[in-house]
Amino acid sequence: MHRQDGFRRPAIPRQSAIILMCGIAGFIGEWDAARLNDLTDALAHRGPDGRGVDFLPPGNAIGLPASAVGLGHRRLSIIDVAGGAQPMWDADHTAGLVFNGEIYNFRELRKELEARGQRFSTHSDTEVILHGWRVWGPRVVERLEGMFAFGLWDTRTRSLFLARDRHGIKPLYYSLPGPGQIVFASEIRPLLRAADRAATMNRSALYEYLLRGWSAQESTVFSGIQQLQPGCFMQFDPAKGAGAANIERYWRLQRPGSAAPAASADEVADTLRTLFDNAVSSHLVADVEVGVLLSGGLDSSAVAASMARLVDPSSIQAFTIGFGLPDDEIPFARSAASHCGISSNELLVDPSVFSSGFTDCIESLEEPIAHPVMQTTWQAAKFVRQNVKVALLGEGSDELFAGYPHYRLFGPPFSLLPRRLVRKYALDVMCLMPGSRTLARLMTPGSCQPDALEAIERRIQPWFGGDDDADDMLRFEAETALVQNQLMRVDKLTMAHSIEARVPFLDKAFAEYANALPFGLKTEKGVAKAIFRKAMQSRLPPDVLHRPKSGKKGTQALLPMINALLAPGGPLHHLIDEKSIAARGLFDPKATRDWIDGMGSPAVRHHPIESRRRAKFALALAALEQWCRLYLDVDRRTSPVETRHIPEPSSARHSPNVL
Repeated sequence: MHRQDGFRRPAIPRQSAIILMCGIAGFIGEWDAARLNDLTDALAHRGPDGRGVDFLPPGNAIGLPASAVGLGHRRLSIIDVAGGAQPMWDADHTAGLVFNGEIYNFRELRKELEARGQRFSTHSDTEVILHGWRVWGPRVVERLEGMFAFGLWDTRTRSLFLARDRHGIKPLYYSLPGPGQIVFASEIRPLLRAADRAATMNRSALYEYLLRGWSAQESTVFSGIQQLQPGCFMQFDPAKGAGAANIERYWRLQRPGSAAPAASADEVADTLRTLFDNAVSSHLVADVEVGVLLSGGLDSSAVAASMARLVDPSSIQAFTIGFGLPDDEIPFARSAASHCGISSNELLVDPSVFSSGFTDCIESLEEPIAHPVMQTTWQAAKFVRQNVKVALLGEGSDELFAGYPHYRLFGPPFSLLPRRLVRKYALDVMCLMPGSRTLARLMTPGSCQPDALEAIERRIQPWFGGDDDADDMLRFEAETALVQNQLMRVDKLTMAHSIEARVPFLDKAFAEYANALPFGLKTEKGVAKAIFRKAMQSRLPPDVLHRPKSGKKGTQALLPMINALLAPGGPLHHLIDEKSIAARGLFDPKATRDWIDGMGSPAVRHHPIESRRRAKFALALAALEQWCRLYLDVDRRTSPVETRHIPEPSSARHSPNVL
C-alpha cells in the first residue's frame, strides 16, 4: 500500500448545513397544494429523511393571475444540521430553490460572493446557488463544479430556471402539459401522476432503444415527457405561452484528443494521479461514513486506493457482490481491498435474484434498458445500504480512457480496414443490438416505420465527422451511452435504496484533462486505459491492474446466466414467449422467436458478435415487456405512491454472506 506520510484522517467532515441526495419536484400551472404534495411524496425513496414544500397560489404576489407555483423537496440526510432545509429562499423571498446534488467548489464560490457583498445565513452549498443567481444570473451554472439538478423560481422575473450538471449525473425530467405550464421532477413517475391522460409510448425513443439497448434522446420513451440534457439549462417564462421554454447548452466536453500534451507519458501519469486524488478527496466530504463499491476492476480499485491515501484506511468499507461465476469479482476485489488496507464486505448472491428482482429493477429504472448489470447494481445498492448511505463508484473511466473492447478495433490490424467498416463493427460491438433491417423484418407492419427506423439509426452521424473515428466514438459514448445506459442506471437503482452514489472520474478538472489526451495514450498495443494503468501501477496489485474487461472477464460474463433465465422453462421466459410477443403486438411472434432461438445454431453460437447480439436482444425484449406491463398496462395517475421502508445503515462489519 502507498500512502502520503502523515495524511491519515478518519473522515473529511464538511462544516456546512448541506443536505444531500434527494428528490425535487415542482410546477407552474393550474394545480393545487394537494398535487404538489403528491408529486413530492412520489419521490419518498430518494429522500426518506424528510420533506419540504412551498405552494404559491395564483395572484399578484407572484405575478401569475391564473397559475400557481409549487416547489417540493425530499431529502436524504448525509449532513443534516440546521440551516439547509429546502425549498430555500433568499433573504427578501424573491428567489426559491430546490436542489439535488453537491457543489464541490462551494467554499471558493462563497468567498467570491461574500467579496461582492453577498451575506450568507447558512453554510450550505444550496445557498451558494441562490446568491450566485443574484450575482451571475443563469451563468451561475458555469461556476458550479459537482453533480446537480435544480429548479429556481424567481419572483422578480416571474420565471423558472432549471439546470442539470455537465455529465448528467443527476437526472431532471419535465413535461409541458399546456401553454405556459410545466411540471418537473427528479424522476418520471411524479410526472405520470400529473398527466391528464394515461401514459403512451414514444415511438422514436422506442426505435432507438431497440437499436442501441438504451435511448438517449431528449424525449423519453414516454410521450410528452422529456429530460433536460446534460450541460444544459432551461429558462421558462410562463407569460410566453407555447414558447415559454428556452433551452441553452452551457458546457460540452471538447473533442477527445484535442490537446496533445507537451509532456512525457510519465508526466501525464503523474498529473492524472494528482487530479484523481483531488477528485476523490472532494467526493469524500460528508459527516457520515463513505464507502466504495469495489468490483475488483481497475476503476473502482483505483478509487479505493486513492481513498486509502486520503483517509485512515481502517475507516473505509468496500462492498462487493458476486454470483459464483467462473470469473467472479469477489477474489479480485478482496485482493484490491487487502492491498489498500481497507475493510472488505462481500455478499454472494444467488443468481435467482435476477428473476425475482427483475420487476423491481424495471420499475425503478422507469425506462427500459438492456444492460446485463442492472440487477448487479440493484443488489449492490441494497447491500451497501445495510452499512452506509454514501458510496463512491468507478463509472465514467471507460468513456474517458477508451476502456471498452470495441476500441481495440481502432488499432492494428483492424485499423487497416476502410474506416466505414471499422466504425460499423465498433458500433456493432458497442451496442450488440440488431440493425434497422433486421428489426424491420421482426416487427409487425403496424409498429414499424422503416424510414423512421433508419433515420434513428443514422442519428449518430453528426458525432462522426472528425479526422479520427476513435475520438468521435469516445464523444458519442460520453454524450449518449454514459448518460442513459450508465449514469441513469446508477442513479435510479442506488436511489431506490436511498444510496448516494458519487462518481469521481467525472470531476470536471479530471474529466477535461483525461478527455483531451490523445487516443494513442489511452489504448497502446491493444491495452485499454494504458495511461491510467500506468498512473495506478504503484498503487494496485498486478492481478487487478492488468485484469481485462473483455470476454468472460467483463459484464458480458453475465449473459449466459441471463440466457438461462430467459430460455424456455426459465423464470423470465414468459416475458418473451410467443404468447406475450403476440399480445403486445410490436413484433411478429414466430419470426422473433426464430431469430432469438437461432442462438443455438453452431454458426451463431460460435460467432464473436452474433451470439451476444441475440442474447442481449432477448434481454431488451424482456425489459421492454416488463416496462409495458408496469407503465402502459397500468394507469400510473391513480396507482398508490410507493412507501417502501428503507432501513438505516448498520455500523456492523459484514463478512461474506449469501442472499
